[in-house]
Amino acid sequence: MIISQLRQSLPQNATTQADNVLVVHDDNFNWLQDGSVDLVLTDPPFNIARDTNFHTYEKNTINSFRFDADKGWDSYSSEVFRELLGKWTREFARVLRPGGNFAIFCADEYLSDLISALKSAGLKPRRTLTWRKPNAVPVNRKYMMMSACEYVVLGIKGSKGVFRSNIELEETSQLTGREIVAIADKAAAVAEQEIRRTLHALSHRPSVEEISELVKGVLTSSSSMTAKRSVNIYSEDGERAELCVPNYVSFNSKAGNRLHPTEKPVALLTYLTELLSSPGDLVLDPFAGSASMGEAAILSARSAILVERDIEYFDKGSERLKNLVTAKENRLL
Repeated sequence: MIISQLRQSLPQNATTQADNVLVVHDDNFNWLQDGSVDLVLTDPPFNIARDTNFHTYEKNTINSFRFDADKGWDSYSSEVFRELLGKWTREFARVLRPGGNFAIFCADEYLSDLISALKSAGLKPRRTLTWRKPNAVPVNRKYMMMSACEYVVLGIKGSKGVFRSNIELEETSQLTGREIVAIADKAAAVAEQEIRRTLHALSHRPSVEEISELVKGVLTSSSSMTAKRSVNIYSEDGERAELCVPNYVSFNSKAGNRLHPTEKPVALLTYLTELLSSPGDLVLDPFAGSASMGEAAILSARSAILVERDIEYFDKGSERLKNLVTAKENRLL
């Protein structure tokens, strides 16, 4: 209901709608009513843009850490950025309903500042999720650890928020993203430990070819045990998946053909959306960028309001969602 109401009250040239997703060209969301949102899931500026020589690395897909170019949306002073964190979090608190969740992406440099701002706004940060990126660009690998993680501060307004760690199998005819992550995570953990144990037991330095054969042999010999342990998420009666969700997750970052330089993978956003909200809930992303959150909302049967201040990304994101809905409708015909 709120989607159609907003579409009528906002300037028509500042909005576009695809399915149950409303995209708004604006630099704020003060027109959104109090307590109307079930989940705030957003990727605000990290304030880490800087000029570098990363563009000289041949496998780099983002060209430079000065990815805001001349737009200036990620190059604030530290003082100004902390003030913005306070402003943003107070607005998150205003629009979230009691019991609503939030999941806010953040760089490690400002984690403590974001958590403090959330607390000052009356919200309750509960966990920091580490997103591991297996395909991170190994820039500066000779001098320091590569930047292969981002962080997401998770929490709630009030108490008793949605946390969908159990999945009733009769509710869905397909595997959910949460199940897929849990199964793969368990299988990978078993295989990793067996490979480490085998390599530690060696009494000599093997050749590269020997290492490859050893890994192949471990995967083969441990396949039955790995398969058995990977499905330990299901109840004995086979009626539900009972997930123990860790505060880390692995997803490849978006590489190549980006609509936005800091574009997040839809699979990660869908995973968080399904975990922290229920079908039909309303999700807010006030830093929409390329509208990845809109795609995640459509795929997970949620409604969403996306706000983007840059007209270039507003247009690109709107077109992306319209194309997604058209493709979805064509598949159903």
